[in-house]
Amino acid sequence: MSTDVPRFGPGSLLYETYGDRRGYLLAPLEGLLQLMYPSLGKGVQQHSDFFNEPWERLFRSVPQIQGMIYDGPDAPHTAAQVRDFHKDIKGTMDDGERYHALDPHTYFWAHATFIDTAWRARDLFAQRPYTHDEKAAVYEEGIAWWQMYGMSMRVVPPTYDDFVEYWNHTIDNVLEPTPSARGLIDYFDSAGDMPQPWIPQALWRILAPSVSEAWRQLLVGTLPPQLRDLYGYRWTRANQLAFDTFRQAVARTWPLLPESVRVMPRARAAYRREGRTGLRVALERASTRPRQLRAAG
Repeated sequence: MSTDVPRFGPGSLLYETYGDRRGYLLAPLEGLLQLMYPSLGKGVQQHSDFFNEPWERLFRSVPQIQGMIYDGPDAPHTAAQVRDFHKDIKGTMDDGERYHALDPHTYFWAHATFIDTAWRARDLFAQRPYTHDEKAAVYEEGIAWWQMYGMSMRVVPPTYDDFVEYWNHTIDNVLEPTPSARGLIDYFDSAGDMPQPWIPQALWRILAPSVSEAWRQLLVGTLPPQLRDLYGYRWTRANQLAFDTFRQAVARTWPLLPESVRVMPRARAAYRREGRTGLRVALERASTRPRQLRAAG
């Protein structure tokens, strides 16, 4: 990583926050947004066993991606591993056009959903969301995170405001209800029918109805309204009240939990190895850091 971008260590906003397990509460949303990107959805459809092992795939991939933030000197190697895992994911769309997982537009959309998690988790499940300027600081680090892949910068919106415009345009004009996305919707609509290898089947038959309904409500509650409409989900004032009650409960109780529950193992290992400043100090540093507008090119 070059010296003109934030370092992923103590004082970095991503370093101080991205290991928070509340990010998993957004896994259904971000997973669906990825699968709705046509070329990404096609790659999962043709090259992944995602729907037979959705949770195993999630718990395998997220720690590796977090490793780019928490692996210290080994982070560039982690980035190369994550990128190169996608080298052979390629094929043909239904209209005959070729796709490749490492096409910068496709790959950046996946990266965009991970950046989005950084501030959406706080917007929804923390007592104080980020301000606009704090989100802009997080986004600057998200650009540095992308640079670790060694891929084209031409697809990268140069500022947070540009990113928001790109994000909204993609949701409104690019995303589609692909077969992979429909499969994920079906999974959350009937997750109890799908075995979970790490849970005894007798126990899963008891837990499945309530667990699958909770995950479905979490997905629908975090969906943009236009995507709720697209998939035919009815969302009432009562649904919103229940969702807001859950969000507020998480925000109030989360700081009371032990670190081993709140923070992912890879982040805890980095904190033991390198220390941390805490979020307050990281925010103060971000507020004094000069804004660097990185033009794509």
